[in-house]
Amino acid sequence: MHRAILLRSLAAAALGASVPALAQAPGQPVPAADAGRTETADAGPGQTPREKAAAQAADQAKKDVDVAGIHLQVARLYLAGLHGLAGAPSTWDREHGVALFNQAQNALSDADRQLAELQGLAQGNWPEARDPLTRARSTLDRAQGQLRALSVPLLTGGGQDQAGQSVIGEIYKSLDSSRDELSAAAKAMGVDPKLRTP
Repeated sequence: MHRAILLRSLAAAALGASVPALAQAPGQPVPAADAGRTETADAGPGQTPREKAAAQAADQAKKDVDVAGIHLQVARLYLAGLHGLAGAPSTWDREHGVALFNQAQNALSDADRQLAELQGLAQGNWPEARDPLTRARSTLDRAQGQLRALSVPLLTGGGQDQAGQSVIGEIYKSLDSSRDELSAAAKAMGVDPKLRTP
């Protein structure tokens, strides 16, 4: 009786072991249970370490392009808000003007920092993206200088107000130019500059 149970157990074990072998093509060795694990852990399925590094760089480039684009868009919105506050000065306008001014400066600094990171990433991976990124940063640098030169609030009336509004308009257009250069760099990197939306 014990012998019959033992024989059944051995037969079941042999059958279980033979199922993967039956699924194998004739003449192919049965893969070990841990075969492919090292490759998956190190480089992803079917990827060499070089391909994995390239995929990671492309993923990082997409994130950097997205974040730089967001900061540029945010800066444009703050500048549009500053431009919209033109008119007779009031305490409310002054407070909001100062807040918008500071936020616009912060957004420009954040955009420049992100473009610098993207420039470093492009250096070794996408040399053709370097020139557009350099132009985008140069334009941003000029825009930051123009913004710093403005007095806050801009709503003093008369010629100074008009001059300030004109400078804000120039900075706004500069940001459009930087976004175009960012898009050109993204194209050189094979990255879609459009944000993924929910």
